[in-house]
Amino acid sequence: MFKKLVVPLVIVVLLVTGCAPALAPTPAPAEVVKLEFWHAMSGQSGDVLEGMVARFNEEHPYIQVTSTYQGSYGDIAQKVWTAIQAGTAPPPDVAQIGGAPMFGATGALAPITDFTDGPNGIDRKKIYDAFWAYNTAGGQIWTMPFNNSMPVLYYNVDLFKEAGLDPTRPPQTRDELVNAAKALTKDTDDDGQIDQWGFNTHTSTHWFLSAMILQNGGRIINEDETQVLYNSPDAVEALQFWGDLVNKHKVMPPAQHKEAKGDFLAGKLAMYMRSSAGLFSTLADAPFEVGVAMLPAKKARVAPIGGASLVILKGEEAKMNAAWEFIKWLTSSENSNYWAMNTGYIPIYKNALEAAEMQKFLKDNPLYKTVVEQLEYSYGIPVFSELGTSDTELRKAMEKVELGAATPKEALDVAAEVVNKALSGQ
Repeated sequence: MFKKLVVPLVIVVLLVTGCAPALAPTPAPAEVVKLEFWHAMSGQSGDVLEGMVARFNEEHPYIQVTSTYQGSYGDIAQKVWTAIQAGTAPPPDVAQIGGAPMFGATGALAPITDFTDGPNGIDRKKIYDAFWAYNTAGGQIWTMPFNNSMPVLYYNVDLFKEAGLDPTRPPQTRDELVNAAKALTKDTDDDGQIDQWGFNTHTSTHWFLSAMILQNGGRIINEDETQVLYNSPDAVEALQFWGDLVNKHKVMPPAQHKEAKGDFLAGKLAMYMRSSAGLFSTLADAPFEVGVAMLPAKKARVAPIGGASLVILKGEEAKMNAAWEFIKWLTSSENSNYWAMNTGYIPIYKNALEAAEMQKFLKDNPLYKTVVEQLEYSYGIPVFSELGTSDTELRKAMEKVELGAATPKEALDVAAEVVNKALSGQ
């Protein structure tokens, strides 16, 4: 009979730790990839974005993002452009830039399709085509849609009721817009001066006119992006309508777009075209009930997209892959909805309305549903090399017409000539 062998515990420990074969060392943790992210979001939107970055960092311990507010879209674009011109690498790894695809030709960007269409990519078909068009230059998708918006029509429900208009049936066509604006334009104290205007727009007038040109069936630029087309008959008719609001129908004050926001909130302006991104702040600031409608249509209903995009600057492969991981997370379907519901920007995914959290949000915020539903008519104006010049020249043309200094055809011919010369390198 065998006796049970009793081995003191201390000897077992010694045998295991001293005499047994050494175990493979625990792998060292992966090196943390640090990213610099420049953004243009301030106020409420900035707080939301910073919160999202903090959440990403918590969920991705081996990728740590430092986010920094760098001013406007234009400020960031200028800083990145200055670095490129100096022949140095732009400081950020990821940046939020307006008109971002134009940087593709500099060679400083990593095309976003290198990542979206790669093994760690996404299904681009799930995102509205208009967003990809807005992020394309020279036939290449360079950048990722993020904080985008569309123009919508805001209106004062109380003033509609006072004028005998049904606030549940805002203008759906341009003719209806004119008729409503006439009913809403008033000289309230009979001194011969208009005290309440029927219609005006925010300062991005080129954006709103572009919408009208597109709704007429016109185009902004030709297929090969060598010539702008906004002195076509369709475009001239759009600017004629714009000028008539001021000079014929007398329902919009001339060249007073900077005052439009204040006038609307003060109850001196009944209808107001502005970015959908201003919805939540308008609701918070207005001392009256606000309504929101899609843009009044002409031949078609079209809503051009605006806003900024996310870019990956070329650099070390590990950093670019980490930058894509960050962008992929930030623009996922879930986070796109979260961003939209907390800032007023628009979601980029076609199935946004199907999400349970979005359904609940829309029930609590019915006006935002109009914004999301207008995505069906979204359009991405091509981002061409002289887009900034084009926007400036359109605004100049519009002001000339509002002030009676030129006819729509004359003003648009001058604008097109300036931009087309720039496009041809003259």
